[in-house]
Amino acid sequence: MNITLFGGSFNPPHIGHQVVISQAFELIKGLDELWLLPDYKHSFFKGKLFTDSQHRLAMTKMLETPTSPRLRGASHVKTQTCCLDQQMTGYTIDHLTYLTKKYPKHKFSFLLGSDNLKSFHKWHEYKKLLKLLHFYVYPRANCPFKPLYPNMEPLEHPMQAITNISSTMIRNKLKNKLPINHLVPASIANYLKTNSLYA
Repeated sequence: MNITLFGGSFNPPHIGHQVVISQAFELIKGLDELWLLPDYKHSFFKGKLFTDSQHRLAMTKMLETPTSPRLRGASHVKTQTCCLDQQMTGYTIDHLTYLTKKYPKHKFSFLLGSDNLKSFHKWHEYKKLLKLLHFYVYPRANCPFKPLYPNMEPLEHPMQAITNISSTMIRNKLKNKLPINHLVPASIANYLKTNSLYA
């Protein structure tokens, strides 16, 4: 089975994530499932606190709803909770090691935004990762495909949607009591309001 991992803090998830998930199934050939991989902690910012993992997990699961006609009503988007369950580091190499041992018959790849390219050399054991994983790079607004490393493939199509929506943007808007309903799925907007998150 071909599995593409889509990792992140999902702090909170937003429509930008939904756009990438939907179009991944249109642009990645032979993709069977996409696994959302919420981080337990950030690999770069030590001590940086995320919103409680139970909230991030609950909202991440709301992205599992089918968003592509190709899925024909069945969700091939799943949330993999190993990072949270095992309280793992934010290192992708550790996540991959765990998953390949648990699912030895699966073939894994990784999906990241082009905004991550400029700091990719800071990823723990990034050279080893490039040998173990094929990386699909989805464009982010104002973030070119530079630098591209070996085993990285840009996902480009003239009709694809590209956004500049970020979790930081949404948190800042909530902190300043600005509307975010146009930036997150309705279910997540309701969850944020019900639980008074980021306000």
